[in-house]
Amino acid sequence: MELEGEIRGSQRLGNYLRRLRTGYGLSLRRVEDKARQEGGEIDNSQLSRYERGICYPSFDKLCLLANIFNVSIQNFSDLLELEKVEPFEPEESAGYEALRAEGNREWEQGNFARAYSVYEKALARLESGAADAVAHDVLARARFNLARSLLRMGKISLAETELRIILRRHREIAPETTALVLLCLADAHADKGDAYLAILEAEKSLEIARTAGNVEYEGYALHRVARIQFEQGEFERALESFREARTRLEAVVTKHDLTLIRTNIGLCHARVGKVERGLRELSEALQVAQREGYRRCAAYALLYMGQVHEMRHDEKKARDLFEQAEMMAHGGEERYVDILFQTAYHLWDMARVAGNQVQEKVYFGRLKFLRPQLDRRFAEVEQFDRFIESGKGVVHA
Repeated sequence: MELEGEIRGSQRLGNYLRRLRTGYGLSLRRVEDKARQEGGEIDNSQLSRYERGICYPSFDKLCLLANIFNVSIQNFSDLLELEKVEPFEPEESAGYEALRAEGNREWEQGNFARAYSVYEKALARLESGAADAVAHDVLARARFNLARSLLRMGKISLAETELRIILRRHREIAPETTALVLLCLADAHADKGDAYLAILEAEKSLEIARTAGNVEYEGYALHRVARIQFEQGEFERALESFREARTRLEAVVTKHDLTLIRTNIGLCHARVGKVERGLRELSEALQVAQREGYRRCAAYALLYMGQVHEMRHDEKKARDLFEQAEMMAHGGEERYVDILFQTAYHLWDMARVAGNQVQEKVYFGRLKFLRPQLDRRFAEVEQFDRFIESGKGVVHA
């Protein structure tokens, strides 16, 4: 029975609150005690209703829960946005492995909201079974899949919380799983612009993978290290790390992951002066991505090819490639706001250099529209923010 004044609940919020509580090893009664210690009140039956999606907490209750679980109130705002993601309703007979495989397929196609919805259902399948029958490592992997989807959807804080909950029980999971979670955490730090923490987590993951003798995860860790080196302008070191990563991964991972690595290697070649080789790598990666339906990989290949032609001062070719990347980032189940921002930034910058005031104004407007939608930090975001902060953020009338 719903109490007067309570708003109809959210199953997603309920699941999240339950994962927070169980991740911290707290009972419903213990959360009630902690609420009193914080100067508030949430009785255990009320929290149970929240977790079952029967009713929705008031803002004051959400703030209290955020303090108890040591998470940002932004997490709950992000969860509200996730209500737009259509729930996945599988056949009753679909087990965890089938759902995980379906989520992986959606992930590779770049449909991250859809992947999140499938992974969400896969985790629910595990959690609905007998608790003792599900290994902690399997649950950790299921939570990891949810976290990496959230990260790709731009929900960095939510993803980070899920990852830290997994690491709280690192003694109960396989070292390889810990390495994988640390890599995803490194991605979250990099997305927030914290290169120092990102490299620490990536190197820790690399050390664990090497100690465990897991060549695949060692390759993934090297790839993350290479991306950080590239972002810091250490292109020669990055190229060496990318090559080392590909050597370890080419026999053990999916075509999707190898295609993604190839796009990074292509841009890296161009940055160290091997432009033709870089373009060849990118072109071949693009062909594979388009053939296999890897939309995000294809968009990145087009974006990187545009950047290479921009470096060569071939504005016409660069503009054409940026516009193709923009169309690719728009043209599926979900928009890739980060890629749309990057293409708009380069088109805006080219228009400024060329003195094309009409295009400059159009792309500047697009950047201002996209910027509030981005939590990620990358070079184009930082350069645009500096431009705005400098007081130059007014284009020609």
